[in-house]
Amino acid sequence: MTEVIIVGGGPVGLMLAHELTIGGVRPLVLERRADIDPTIKAGYLNQPAYEALGRRGLLRPATEPSDPTAPNPRTMPVGKDGRPIFVGHVAGMPIRPDLVRLDVLDQGPFATGGGLIGQQELEALLGERLAELGVEVRRGVTITGVRQDQDSVEVLTADSVLEADWVIGCDGGRSTVRKSAGIGFPGLDGEMTGRQVVVRGEGLEQIEPGWHHTPTGVYRRMPGAEVILTAEFDGAPENRDREITVEEVEQSIRQVTGVPVTVTRLLSATRFTDNTRVADPYRLGRVFVAGDAAHVHPPFGGQGLSLGMLDASDLGWRLAAVIRGSADVSILDGYQAERRPEAERILEWTRAQVGIMRTDARSRAAARLVQRLMDTPDGATEAARVVSGQVVSYATDDGPVGSYAPNWPGTDASLWQATAGGRAVLAHRPEAAVPADLADPGRRFRIAVFETEYAPAPLTLIRPDGVVSWIGDDAHQLADALAAIGAVEPAAAPV
Repeated sequence: MTEVIIVGGGPVGLMLAHELTIGGVRPLVLERRADIDPTIKAGYLNQPAYEALGRRGLLRPATEPSDPTAPNPRTMPVGKDGRPIFVGHVAGMPIRPDLVRLDVLDQGPFATGGGLIGQQELEALLGERLAELGVEVRRGVTITGVRQDQDSVEVLTADSVLEADWVIGCDGGRSTVRKSAGIGFPGLDGEMTGRQVVVRGEGLEQIEPGWHHTPTGVYRRMPGAEVILTAEFDGAPENRDREITVEEVEQSIRQVTGVPVTVTRLLSATRFTDNTRVADPYRLGRVFVAGDAAHVHPPFGGQGLSLGMLDASDLGWRLAAVIRGSADVSILDGYQAERRPEAERILEWTRAQVGIMRTDARSRAAARLVQRLMDTPDGATEAARVVSGQVVSYATDDGPVGSYAPNWPGTDASLWQATAGGRAVLAHRPEAAVPADLADPGRRFRIAVFETEYAPAPLTLIRPDGVVSWIGDDAHQLADALAAIGAVEPAAAPV
């Protein structure tokens, strides 16, 4: 019997498989597609999601000399004055980089600000790493449901029944795992139809680049590749599975832009709406959901992929610790406690954007008001913090506990290098005394010790997902903190 089956081999499912594997658990990934979906998708990860890859050596070699300030062509570009060249948008309204207060926006030497990486490239990158680790990604498998009892879960396919201790549904917004497990999915139905396409044709150059609001909808054109997004607020699509045709795309572009284009070739196309839903609960018995199986929302602001990647980062170390026997099953409660509020925040953010993108007079007035607020230093800075993911935190006060640790340089390596193996990290200042029993053979610790002058306290404990879980200088408190995150292994377990 398999310890964990992950249903869905997109970025979230593959990231979860990676986190479980480096945590000492060997999952099986089931994916219905035979290859990577080539449809145009996300191309950006916000700061915490991008850094989740960095902590695993998936952005640069883990053996690279420690220099967190070294230029990285994937990160968001900045000008000679140190200001970001592009920050993002809210409901198609650009955030002005010149107004962003850099003293509030985290532009410190160890911040990435997010990174540019296409979803297909991300899937290929994770797939290659999993192949190196010997993890099986079984493609061409369509599941029909799951059923569970107190001891195991059965995954039903067209021609077999697979059994696992745990199952994680990463199988999209219409998740079979979620539905068959009986997990609720409350929220709002969609009221708009959006299309994002890559096209060739005549008259496309007459469409003005960038984001634009018109009396009939919203559009964005990215010149060169001719990537065009249209949004029409005349109801949700009747059938999202229906094939997207050249005629449909041409009509939508003409309707929203007012330009009489002729579309001759459709290279990639996707249809979406603005339904917003979140799973309740994220775990039912031995079944979890993550990524789009746990939350759906329209793509405005580019937050969906990042949200799912951080689901994987949060859940992976917890479930691995339970399976290894180094943590009580109650540690799994923290997954929903931390990630569901984040999903609700993003749902609220995207609902608000749709509300001010609509074409009626009241919505346009609200958009003008939001634009005026964004055209102030405080407004531009707050919008930039949200878009870049710098508001993502589990902190309950102004201290570092509950926040993500940046990539501090250390005496021998960077923090990212210390976290590459998936262990918790004890970061200590050079003058701090590290408890001797960390090397006691009678207690087996799954931890990396890391010396850095940037640690916020003499001793700083960092979870495997990069979140600071404890600070202080008391060895007894540290022992409790280590046990709380599953960093103390059972005596008989291999390290």
